[in-house]
Amino acid sequence: MKKGKSNINVLALILGTILVLYTALLGLILFYGLVNSMKDQLAFDADPVFWSKALFDDLKLRKELSGDNSLTWYNLGNYLQAFEAINMKVRKGTQVFQIFLPEMFFNSIVYAGGCSFFATLTPCLVAYVTSKYNFKFNNVIYMTVIFVMVTPIVGNAPSSILMAKTLGLFDSQIGLWFMSATFLGTYYLVFHGIFKGLSWEYAEAAFMDGASHMTVLFQVMLPLVKNTFFAVMLLNFIAYWNDYQRPWIYLPTIPTAAVGIQFCMNATENRNAGVPVKLAGGMLMLMPVLTLFLIFKEKFVGNLTVGGIKG
Repeated sequence: MKKGKSNINVLALILGTILVLYTALLGLILFYGLVNSMKDQLAFDADPVFWSKALFDDLKLRKELSGDNSLTWYNLGNYLQAFEAINMKVRKGTQVFQIFLPEMFFNSIVYAGGCSFFATLTPCLVAYVTSKYNFKFNNVIYMTVIFVMVTPIVGNAPSSILMAKTLGLFDSQIGLWFMSATFLGTYYLVFHGIFKGLSWEYAEAAFMDGASHMTVLFQVMLPLVKNTFFAVMLLNFIAYWNDYQRPWIYLPTIPTAAVGIQFCMNATENRNAGVPVKLAGGMLMLMPVLTLFLIFKEKFVGNLTVGGIKG
């Protein structure tokens, strides 16, 4: 027992060390982005890392040359400038429109909010049906999910784009909502395991009171997994919020903030958007996700079956 306990402690120490180092690395990246997003372009050119002697030597030289002792190495105006400097042109028919960052943020909210909801609701409903009702194809559906997860699917983009255009889903926010409504993923297994662990006596008690199957689903079963539902939806929201590939392909005239920043990073025509301004745009993208996490962090924990049936 002592030997086993010692092994567990060593393993916990190793895992804890890895997690601490990983967390420190993520914090360092965020700190780097925050610091450099406040620099003006000259200060960033003098020191593109953090605060070195070269940064303050450059600042001292600029003060001497300009005679302005109020100069600083930081420029909070980068965040305001990002709303104007980060932009891209889109073509709708024969017209060309300039899309700026505020509109991109709105597009991101609509895209990430709708896609995350449907991408969470679909596996939840399919998992409920396949775990609580006896159908012949339940095992087929379950194994199909496993098969799709372990099988690399390469080269399906052209056919997906053609299908989206044929069905009228291309270049439409609602179209991408429907395209994200799939149960072929990890979250189906998460919901399937949770519903499997819930006692069917909840439903039987509701049936005795005259409830229908839909009533049991929406008023009994879904409230029991609401914490997991919101946690999965939040994770999906973060993934869709940071996604730029699908909107870039399927929403050519409705760019999101992730698309705009990615475009601005690679485009040479956005000369007004220096690296600090682009980093400021990235930090602005972080704020909504960070705010959501702080507000709904309690949704990650909690009892699924508080007030359940006692034996």
